[in-house]
Amino acid sequence: MVMALFFPFIFWVVIFYLLAAIMAIIRASLGINIDQDYPISSSVQLVGVKGLEPSLAPGAVSPAIGLLVRVDNGHVYDAYREGGGVTVSYAGVPLAHGHTPSFRVGAKAALTFTVNATAESVGVPEDLFRLMSTERRWGAVQLEVRMQLGWPGWESYAWSVDLDG
Repeated sequence: MVMALFFPFIFWVVIFYLLAAIMAIIRASLGINIDQDYPISSSVQLVGVKGLEPSLAPGAVSPAIGLLVRVDNGHVYDAYREGGGVTVSYAGVPLAHGHTPSFRVGAKAALTFTVNATAESVGVPEDLFRLMSTERRWGAVQLEVRMQLGWPGWESYAWSVDLDG
């Protein structure tokens, strides 16, 4: 008779402590900071543009485009990349070329560097300039920026950057 009275009580006490232990384990596992390994990501910002005028215009100069590149290392280890090349294009036509430096980014760190892309030619071809002028009136001019990094990954990155924005 005593067992019949105490059994339900003991059963609920055991269930309560089991649930409390499970809750404590779940909370403890959520509090553990496990570093996750993410790939390298990057972004580019246009910091200066000159020479995007018709090639036959008086006083036309070579296109020069300044870029600010940010590389975020999501890995839990340092990342090293050899320098490479950058090509800035509009409507598939290369406007300027530049070189990136070799760099090392610490684990879970970010690095910012500038790239000056220039061209040997003067100005922009007339047909391309007309297209660019039309799209500028619409506020829709986008430059394509492609970056190819060297060893060890031979990685390629590509961005679209608003010319006027």
